Amino acid sequence: MKHRKEEDDLYRKFAKQREAEDIRIKEEINNEWEKELERLTIRFEKELQTKRKRPDEQKVLTIKLQQERDNLEKNMTLRRDKKKESLTKKLLEHER
Repeated sequence: MKHRKEEDDLYRKFAKQREAEDIRIKEEINNEWEKELERLTIRFEKELQTKRKRPDEQKVLTIKLQQERDNLEKNMTLRRDKKKESLTKKLLEHER
């Protein structure tokens, strides 16, 4: 019975640790996402100011921005998944 209680305590401790690491990773990825979006937006606005002459160019730039945002979102999602996976493996190894 004593061992069972110790195992339960360890399990709770590891679950809390996993949850804390998961939250940390989410915050880290969100910060990166915000920085990259800001960088993209600034670059888009600069390009838009230099190419205001024709509406065609504005449409092209808008489409280009949307594609870059989509690519960024995909890359950040992949990054987040990789970090979660590696963290999960690391924590499971530690738990064993």
